[in-house]
Amino acid sequence: MRGHLVIADISGYTQFLTESELEHANGIIGELLNAIVGAIQAPLKVSRIEGDAVFMYGVMPEGMSGQTVLESVELLYCAFAGSLETMVLNTSCQCNACVNMSSLGLKIVMHCGEFAMTNVGGQETLSGADVVMAHRLTKNTITEATGIADYMIVTDQCVSDLGVEGIVAGWIEHTEEYEHVGEVRGFVSSLPDVWEFMRQQNENKVLQREAWMTTGAYSQAPPAIVWDHLVNPVKRTAWLGANENSIVEDYRGRIGPGAEYHCAHGEDNDILVFTVLDMKAVDYVTIVIPVGDGIGLRYTDYVIPSGTGTRIVSYSAPPFMTESGEEAPAEVLAEMLEPLRDNYSQSVQRLAELADAAAETLAIS
Repeated sequence: MRGHLVIADISGYTQFLTESELEHANGIIGELLNAIVGAIQAPLKVSRIEGDAVFMYGVMPEGMSGQTVLESVELLYCAFAGSLETMVLNTSCQCNACVNMSSLGLKIVMHCGEFAMTNVGGQETLSGADVVMAHRLTKNTITEATGIADYMIVTDQCVSDLGVEGIVAGWIEHTEEYEHVGEVRGFVSSLPDVWEFMRQQNENKVLQREAWMTTGAYSQAPPAIVWDHLVNPVKRTAWLGANENSIVEDYRGRIGPGAEYHCAHGEDNDILVFTVLDMKAVDYVTIVIPVGDGIGLRYTDYVIPSGTGTRIVSYSAPPFMTESGEEAPAEVLAEMLEPLRDNYSQSVQRLAELADAAAETLAIS
């Protein structure tokens, strides 16, 4: 098999355990590991828990966006950091474990390569040279070389497989050398910077209570697969019924706030511009589009885990006059509602069906 190998490793673990009361220390580590596991997005799966680390693997659907994969892994750190912050804020205990838990950190190694599934004692385990390499990479000189304690390193091979050269262009290049392996090159990013960026976002989204129009569908696919179909420009072409869809990327090589989807429709390939106002990976995206002469529409598409699948829900605010920002006249709203709702309902249903098909190819629906 060929796929992604990811290790999320809690740093400071040994010192924390040896200098802390065991009962509270184990509870804290357990909470953090549960937060990481709870944030794992399919098709990534847990291979095993290795004391202070979670070892994951996944074979991604063909054509899945590299940005979706990277951001799914970054969300593991956000879950860890959020859980740790909550525990620090809510505890009044003065034991060593509770006082020192803020010293814990997380490092993430991400590699792409080949691996075999082996049954050992009734449990499936991964083996192969690339599995060994991923584990070797957890012992490195990254913090000494960069000063970054909580980091993600993505190997050259992984960057190439995912096609994310533009995203990692602003990261720090780093090389390690190991016996029997040789040089391993990769790119390093600061995970606290990712967490801080997400926390500083001023959410711009349409809520249910203010919705003028609501559409939705259910997909058997997991959230990350649905999200990839929602934001990937090539896949948007299929479910929007467009002739072509391209993206003007804005934030460090990624699709994010300020980006524009240029969507060609009709026989004349008229271009419809979808502008991204806000986005949180595998959660929601808020977009504004022109829907008439001087009239715009702001809407938010949500990806919501539901059982083993995903609910796709879209809330649209009332159309507005683009020049003044004021709500469009009542007669205009009444005329627009039904055709807009019918059109987008059909599109969202196609999105769900395409995501289902992608999930079925991996037998993960």
